[in-house]
Amino acid sequence: MHPVDLTFTHSPWLIPACLALGIAYAWLLYRGTGDRHGWGRSLRWTLATARALVVALLAFLLLGPLVRAWVREVRKPVVVLAHDGSASLLLAGDTAALRGSYAGEFDALAQALADRFDVRTFTYGREVQEGIHHDQQANRTDMAELLRQVHDRFAGPDLCAVVLDGDGIINRGRDPRHEAARLGVPVHTIALGDTTVRPDLLVHGVEANRVAYLGNELPLLVRIEARHLRGRRTKLAVELGGQVLAERDMEVQGDPFLVQVPMLVKATATGMQRYRVVLRPVAGEHTERNNVAEITVQVLDDRQRVLLLAEAPHPDIGALARALSGSEAYSITATTLDKAPAELADFDLVVLHRLPGTRHDGKAVIARCRERHVPLLFILGTDVDPEAVNALGLGLRIEGAQRAAVTDAQPLFEPSFALFQVDPATAQAFERFPPLQVPFAQYRAGPGAAVCFHQRIGLVRTEQPLLLVQRPQTGPRAAVITGEGLWRWRLADQQQNGGTDRFDGFFRKLVQLLANRSATDRFRVQHADVFDDQEPVELQAELYDAAFELVHDAEVDLVLRDAQGLERNYAFSRSGRGHRLVINGAAPGRYTYTASTTYDGTPLKASGEFVVQPVQVEQVRTVADHGLLADLAAGTGGRMVRPGGLDELREALLTDPRYAPRSHAYARTTDLIALGWPFLLFLLLLTLEWTLRRRSGSY
Repeated sequence: MHPVDLTFTHSPWLIPACLALGIAYAWLLYRGTGDRHGWGRSLRWTLATARALVVALLAFLLLGPLVRAWVREVRKPVVVLAHDGSASLLLAGDTAALRGSYAGEFDALAQALADRFDVRTFTYGREVQEGIHHDQQANRTDMAELLRQVHDRFAGPDLCAVVLDGDGIINRGRDPRHEAARLGVPVHTIALGDTTVRPDLLVHGVEANRVAYLGNELPLLVRIEARHLRGRRTKLAVELGGQVLAERDMEVQGDPFLVQVPMLVKATATGMQRYRVVLRPVAGEHTERNNVAEITVQVLDDRQRVLLLAEAPHPDIGALARALSGSEAYSITATTLDKAPAELADFDLVVLHRLPGTRHDGKAVIARCRERHVPLLFILGTDVDPEAVNALGLGLRIEGAQRAAVTDAQPLFEPSFALFQVDPATAQAFERFPPLQVPFAQYRAGPGAAVCFHQRIGLVRTEQPLLLVQRPQTGPRAAVITGEGLWRWRLADQQQNGGTDRFDGFFRKLVQLLANRSATDRFRVQHADVFDDQEPVELQAELYDAAFELVHDAEVDLVLRDAQGLERNYAFSRSGRGHRLVINGAAPGRYTYTASTTYDGTPLKASGEFVVQPVQVEQVRTVADHGLLADLAAGTGGRMVRPGGLDELREALLTDPRYAPRSHAYARTTDLIALGWPFLLFLLLLTLEWTLRRRSGSY
């Protein structure tokens, strides 16, 4: 028997005062009533006692009494059942059995375990979904994400086992063996798919620069694989819009046969170009679905020139140079202040590192850039000159700076930032990056500035900007990063996320925003250039007034055209960042659009294009990897079975004595007034008083 505790939100020493209040109220109410109504002593005492208890109890409840009771409950052990929903299982051959008899057996396993276990079911593929779905539509397989979510949601004494099926073919995420080891429970695997190596010819992948330039030769690197087809001949072709741009004969010279084939095509049109790489099929292939691969390249007619100008050599400059040089859209020049080029107007953006500072103010360079309307990105150093920064009118005010004092500030994303899209995963990744070294001062953003990141100092979230963009009504934009140490961010991205895509992508967007001379357009639409065919197409429209403040109350429409010229009409919905449109189910292909709105009587339009591409990675590997499934089971103390062994697995789980219900005790705190009986006591006492007074003739 667990004790019941009574606690108060106010001092319990007030309880005698509650009782005294009730007695005083009853005495004032019923004194002298015997002479007026002729009530006897016992009746008066009964009525006064009832009223005193009502008032005292009411005052007592105002003290906020809380009842804490210990509750014991018995929970079933948790078993997680997960099904591989990827399309690669359909290439194993017997799809009818997969969707028919095996699906029924797997569902029956879940039902049989439900009597003893708390069974949680999931389907994993590109994403993790609750429930079992046998449609096999996922175009990627991420087993590690499934196990990570199981750990986050169920790890603890209640979780006793994980049962997952699949063919062992993964093409997204980390190695699932690491996530399985973290669970601390057996992971049982059901081996599906076919491990037989069948004759097959496939395009394993295509590599190309994501950006090319009109009239240039675009190099493609095609990875080809062939199995059990030695001596066969085929053709490799590159197509665009049904037209063959390049073609070459090939002979399979080994088994297995792996080769990288370079191809050159000429970029003849601007915009998003969708190149199709095709291997002509040969007789006896297991499947022809993997003979085709597509890649989308943005063809531009010019590239933007960026000057990285530093007070002195610094790893931040190297980090930015590597981030930008990964895209052919930029031509990068990095140098120091004493070697600054004479003609700065040749550049689309100048990045100033540790300028203006107390040792070198860079006034001459800044003045020349402003004369030529060259956008500027300032990265302030620890020896910043606050007065020089304030005088530049960058939408940033620095006050109370202390020389040589530094603050470590981590980025805190501002959700209302709308000058370019920052997806939630990128925002969360940046918030985990190490702090920048920011000169100790008070920073305040002006009315013409858009803050992208605030400063988080330790656990304290501040409103002080870490990165802001100035939005002038006329002239080029400017941006300020109030600290140095960007190289740590790029290194952290590599360590935490297995690559630098988030860092590189963010700063490319920032540079694109600043360097784009049309960035002062009042109406524009932002989106990714390429979408996978199973993800929604999301477009963000932004409308600004004459002061470049975001406008929300205008109607924004869009006309979408596919490659055949078929038009569809859509309307944007208002969102916290402007206007948003999500298009689901777009078929693979190239799309162009025209967005339009009217503000202050002025019609505004924005146009653009994007590509929806099919994801075919599930067709690349057709041979099941049961070795991975065996490793998962062996490494966690589980077992691997075939589809015919589900009964064996069910009996092993149901008869294992370790999997017994667990008794849990926890404290449950409840407001005393929420229990109900105080109300009943009120009602009883007031009813008693009313009844006695009614019978005595006072009512």
